Amino acid sequence: MRTAAAALAALALALPAAGAPAQPAKATGARAFTSEWSCANGRTLLVNAHPRRPREVSHITYLGNRVALRPAGAAKERRHASADGKVVWQYDGDDHGRLSFAGLLEQPLVCTRNPNTTTKK
Repeated sequence: MRTAAAALAALALALPAAGAPAQPAKATGARAFTSEWSCANGRTLLVNAHPRRPREVSHITYLGNRVALRPAGAAKERRHASADGKVVWQYDGDDHGRLSFAGLLEQPLVCTRNPNTTTKK
């Protein structure tokens, strides 16, 4: 009888209290990072991509338009395009990039990364 009561007490101590909030599970998925880029026309471009996974889907936001981009071409080209091909983001190194946005930009727009703006999201 005592062993059953002791086991029940140990179990009650092991379980969290009913009023205590549960701890969130540690996220194991890929983390995305948002970087801010200043473009030649004075506008800002936000690029949301994981820097160590350049072949994954990324997102850009320009003038309130958020577009999902997939890697296009060889990895060394660092080129990403939307599913319909109307939006293309290509970056050279880590500080310069070129945005083509059909229907919104007449010609490709050159952008430069703002230092110290990469944040985890």
